[in-house]
Amino acid sequence: MSIHLMCLTSDGGVPIYSKKRGDCETLPFSTIASLNGVHMFCKSQGVDLPITYLEDSMIMWKEYEGTIVMIGIARDITEKTLRHLLDYSYQALVFCVGIQSIKKIKNIDRFKRELKNYYPIVDQLLEVVENDFFRYVDCILCSESTSMLTKLNEFSVQIGSPFCALLVRQRIACGTEGWWDLDVIDRKLLMLLLNASSTIQQDVPVFLPKKSPSIAYRFISIPLTQGVSICALCGAEPPYDVLQGISQQFWMSELDMLIAAEQNYAKHFPATVELDPHIIGFLLLNREQAKYVMSRGVLSLNNSTTATADRKQHRTDRGPTSSVASGGNHRLDILRAFFHQSVDVMEETLREGDRVINLEQYWCSDYHKCHALIEGSNVLCILYTSAIPTHIMRIVTQKTLNTLISDKDVCW
Repeated sequence: MSIHLMCLTSDGGVPIYSKKRGDCETLPFSTIASLNGVHMFCKSQGVDLPITYLEDSMIMWKEYEGTIVMIGIARDITEKTLRHLLDYSYQALVFCVGIQSIKKIKNIDRFKRELKNYYPIVDQLLEVVENDFFRYVDCILCSESTSMLTKLNEFSVQIGSPFCALLVRQRIACGTEGWWDLDVIDRKLLMLLLNASSTIQQDVPVFLPKKSPSIAYRFISIPLTQGVSICALCGAEPPYDVLQGISQQFWMSELDMLIAAEQNYAKHFPATVELDPHIIGFLLLNREQAKYVMSRGVLSLNNSTTATADRKQHRTDRGPTSSVASGGNHRLDILRAFFHQSVDVMEETLREGDRVINLEQYWCSDYHKCHALIEGSNVLCILYTSAIPTHIMRIVTQKTLNTLISDKDVCW
């Protein structure tokens, strides 16, 4: 995989930045200028050229607000993924400097200096582009989340912000109603900002591209324990040190609950939940709230049958591996591929109004089997061992979905 991502001004083609990832060389300025020249020529002729295909790669152009042009060159990723990358890279610009600064770029050097918080987010986007679910935010299932949500709502009232969430190792454990009402693009960029930062403590002005592209909020992130933090969108007041003091005082009596919630991090679902022994990984998505949970740790990697299957398929697809853990990572790759290539594609193709006609998908290989079930706003994709009879996967998937979402102590 290789990606070049470029951002230029629309009128003069002045480069704002150029980044790359993968096995590729840095593009010279003459090549960047030529690519922008193609876009400007087509635009002057009233022709829209969004994408062109080369022998082993593709080039995509997209203009925003008549002032910014994003250009992407990619190999070994899908057109849809590259389009998401360009869109999110632009939305991240709005997120950091606001829409007004983009609509009227008066001084290009000053504009570049304003992007100090932007570049780490773009680097993060390039890092996760092949594995990310752009339309969903990453969550974790905790048996303590209902209790935490009750306290979070009280905390939200106390600090005067309806947009609050509790995070376990940068994954959302629970959020207020206002938090989930935010557009997924706004939530996604907030999480990317946290993941791109070297510190959990944050007090950063941000422009939410969907909710508030012209007026900045303060994005606050405060660590409560080693692995649990609280984040909120606030106005100019109160100061960060006051918010930090309020947070520590408010949550001090709940430290045992927060520490217990962190124990779920290894599997991303509660230890009290028992799943079928044939399940070795799952992906649970909620399309209404645009969130997902992915777990690869359902079966122990010490299980010889599962570990052998992981190693064999990993060698078949990607060459030799010396680590059983790489097989665990490969499970996530299988689930992502199954969702993107089968479930997501078929869901859009077989939609009749608001109703999805085809509610199930199957994949079978020599080493693993996959099954997906769409029920209401929830989608559950499960990676099974090859030993499970195909005809009972539907029953197991249905039971697993009910187990994961019906627990009243778990917020989903």
